[in-house]
Amino acid sequence: MIYDRIDLISEMLDATLNLKCFYTKGIDEDLSFIKELMLPIFIDNKKEKDKFRDMLFHMMEEHVYILDNLILGNYIVICLNKKEESYLFIGPYLSENKYEYLLNYTDEYDISNDDIEFIHRYYNTLPFINRSKITSIISVIKNNIYDKDTDLKFIYKRKFKKNDSIDLNNNRITTDLLDYKYVEDSIRLDKRLIHTVSSGSKVNSLKILDKILDLYFIEDEAYNIRMHQNKLIYYNTLLLDMLKGKDVSNIYAASLFRRYMKRIESARFSKDIKDIFYDMVIDYCFAISEFNIKHHSALVGKVINHINSNLQENLSVNEIANQFYVSPTYLSRVFKKETGFSVIEYINKLKIKHATFLLRDTSLPIQDIGRIIGINDVNYFSRLFKRYMNQTPTQYRKIFN
Repeated sequence: MIYDRIDLISEMLDATLNLKCFYTKGIDEDLSFIKELMLPIFIDNKKEKDKFRDMLFHMMEEHVYILDNLILGNYIVICLNKKEESYLFIGPYLSENKYEYLLNYTDEYDISNDDIEFIHRYYNTLPFINRSKITSIISVIKNNIYDKDTDLKFIYKRKFKKNDSIDLNNNRITTDLLDYKYVEDSIRLDKRLIHTVSSGSKVNSLKILDKILDLYFIEDEAYNIRMHQNKLIYYNTLLLDMLKGKDVSNIYAASLFRRYMKRIESARFSKDIKDIFYDMVIDYCFAISEFNIKHHSALVGKVINHINSNLQENLSVNEIANQFYVSPTYLSRVFKKETGFSVIEYINKLKIKHATFLLRDTSLPIQDIGRIIGINDVNYFSRLFKRYMNQTPTQYRKIFN
């Protein structure tokens, strides 16, 4: 299970920050995994390998080691299991907008002018990870890998140079690099948001969301739109993972996730980010309250998935019953008993929900949206939409425009 979560973290960091994250178990003599971490010019350096091995040996579990200038790079390293020699590595990255501070230490190594030029090109490919991003990364790790009661300790090592001692525990992290209270607040609020959304409570979820917006989304030029987008991608991923645990239809969950990924990437202003965040929380709450198939029978669960997969079709009770080799009467009775809706009511409700997405997020004509959800008669679509939303599609779209 932990490996799946590490893979999820790795994919998210790569997609949002262009940041490497990988797991290794067992430290062999050649440190074969080191090629993922170090510049090629250091890979065959025995002294650097020995120093690196000693550093790992002295690391402790449930500690986050934030290493500035570990062989001309910055890294986050976590010892997951000391006995098994398993470690999580994140990096390399730049901790300042400029990388010249790292080049100040090249004279400690036997580096040629060609190597210096190579290092310049290499640094230009690395992501810039500031304090806020480091905080978010550690929050993600704690939420996904550790139990909620685990108290991570932070070790900060600056300028890990050639002749530094190996004792990593002599420099506790300072407030210049990481505000521990900020980390704790972010972790606590993330967990509360996931908990309230997983219960389907829109009111409580939005209360937590307001606190998250106060904590994260600062109106400051330093907090640019890309940083906001990355944070929303993180929450979209957490919420998708939560839906899977709740046995919401995989098709609906994936569709919801993709929809918000597109909206997040198209955001241009802070207001867009906040609007997307509110909509995302509400829609994930809706998915929990309306499309959770966990407590349904196998038949009803399959029917719900079938409806989600064929929303663009003109679905009928008879067609669905034939698909699953049951009588329409039996299907109608079982479905109503388990969901509280007739099959047609459920189909219509889902079609209209999908139509609201299209009305909010696209400029497609009303008749085209009707066709996408399997309703070719635009007048019938408008009447059906008004029945469920108390307004016409045109009126609904004007609100969001």
